[in-house]
Amino acid sequence: MTFGDRQMHDVDINCAKCNTHISQLPFQPSGDRPVYCADCNRSYRESRSNDKPQAQMHEVDVDCAGCGTHISQLPFQPTGDKPVYCRDCMQARRNNA
Repeated sequence: MTFGDRQMHDVDINCAKCNTHISQLPFQPSGDRPVYCADCNRSYRESRSNDKPQAQMHEVDVDCAGCGTHISQLPFQPTGDKPVYCRDCMQARRNNA
Protein backbone atom coordinates (compact mmCIF):
# COMPACT_ATOMS: atom_id res chain seq x y z
CA MET A 1 0.00 0.00 0.00
CA THR A 2 1.17 3.55 -0.68
CA PHE A 3 0.48 6.86 1.04
CA GLY A 4 0.74 9.45 -1.71
CA ASP A 5 4.17 8.69 -3.14
CA ARG A 6 5.34 7.01 0.07
CA GLN A 7 5.44 3.29 0.65
CA MET A 8 3.60 2.08 3.74
CA HIS A 9 5.44 -0.16 6.21
CA ASP A 10 3.70 -2.91 8.14
CA VAL A 11 4.33 -2.55 11.88
CA ASP A 12 2.96 -3.98 15.10
CA ILE A 13 3.20 -1.20 17.69
CA ASN A 14 0.98 0.94 19.90
CA CYS A 15 0.62 4.72 19.97
CA ALA A 16 2.88 6.22 22.61
CA LYS A 17 0.08 8.53 23.78
CA CYS A 18 -3.26 6.68 23.61
CA ASN A 19 -2.05 3.07 23.21
CA THR A 20 -4.07 2.51 19.99
CA HIS A 21 -2.68 -0.32 17.86
CA ILE A 22 -0.83 0.82 14.73
CA SER A 23 -0.44 -1.63 11.85
CA GLN A 24 0.93 0.62 9.08
CA LEU A 25 3.07 3.73 8.92
CA PRO A 26 4.45 5.83 6.03
CA PHE A 27 7.94 5.32 7.54
CA GLN A 28 9.92 2.58 9.24
CA PRO A 29 10.17 3.46 12.96
CA SER A 30 13.70 3.45 14.31
CA GLY A 31 12.79 2.45 17.84
CA ASP A 32 14.56 5.39 19.47
CA ARG A 33 11.59 7.80 19.20
CA PRO A 34 7.94 7.42 20.21
CA VAL A 35 5.39 6.74 17.48
CA TYR A 36 1.92 8.26 17.53
CA CYS A 37 -1.31 7.24 15.80
CA ALA A 38 -2.79 9.53 13.14
CA ASP A 39 -5.32 11.06 15.56
CA CYS A 40 -2.72 11.89 18.25
CA ASN A 41 -0.29 13.19 15.62
CA ARG A 42 -3.01 15.43 14.09
CA SER A 43 -4.03 16.70 17.54
CA TYR A 44 -0.42 17.53 18.37
CA ARG A 45 0.12 19.38 15.09
CA GLU A 46 -3.10 21.37 15.50
CA SER A 47 -2.16 22.39 19.04
CA ARG A 48 1.29 23.48 17.83
CA SER A 49 -0.15 25.52 14.96
CA ASN A 50 -2.54 27.30 17.35
CA ASP A 51 0.44 28.36 19.48
CA LYS A 52 2.17 30.10 16.57
CA PRO A 53 1.46 33.80 16.26
CA GLN A 54 -0.07 34.78 12.94
CA ALA A 55 2.12 36.96 10.74
CA GLN A 56 0.89 40.53 10.66
CA MET A 57 0.14 41.53 7.10
CA HIS A 58 1.06 45.02 5.91
CA GLU A 59 -0.91 46.81 3.21
CA VAL A 60 1.51 47.89 0.48
CA ASP A 61 1.37 49.26 -3.04
CA VAL A 62 4.44 47.85 -4.81
CA ASP A 63 5.27 45.89 -7.92
CA CYS A 64 7.32 42.69 -7.96
CA ALA A 65 10.95 43.39 -8.91
CA GLY A 66 10.99 40.16 -10.94
CA CYS A 67 7.79 40.07 -12.99
CA GLY A 68 6.04 43.37 -12.29
CA THR A 69 2.96 41.82 -10.63
CA HIS A 70 1.22 44.22 -8.27
CA ILE A 71 1.62 43.30 -4.57
CA SER A 72 -0.93 44.62 -2.08
CA GLN A 73 -0.01 42.69 1.08
CA LEU A 74 3.26 41.51 2.59
CA PRO A 75 4.16 39.87 5.91
CA PHE A 76 6.71 42.67 6.42
CA GLN A 77 6.95 46.40 5.81
CA PRO A 78 9.38 47.00 2.93
CA THR A 79 12.02 49.63 3.63
CA GLY A 80 12.72 50.55 0.01
CA ASP A 81 16.40 49.60 0.10
CA LYS A 82 15.84 46.04 -1.19
CA PRO A 83 13.78 44.68 -4.08
CA VAL A 84 10.41 43.08 -3.24
CA TYR A 85 9.33 39.90 -5.03
CA CYS A 86 5.96 38.18 -5.39
CA ARG A 87 5.57 34.68 -3.98
CA ASP A 88 6.30 32.95 -7.31
CA CYS A 89 9.42 35.00 -8.08
CA MET A 90 10.72 34.58 -4.52
CA GLN A 91 10.27 30.81 -4.76
CA ALA A 92 12.05 30.75 -8.13
CA ARG A 93 14.96 32.74 -6.66
CA ARG A 94 15.24 30.31 -3.75
CA ASN A 95 15.22 27.31 -6.09
CA ASN A 96 17.98 28.83 -8.23
CA ALA A 97 20.20 29.77 -5.29
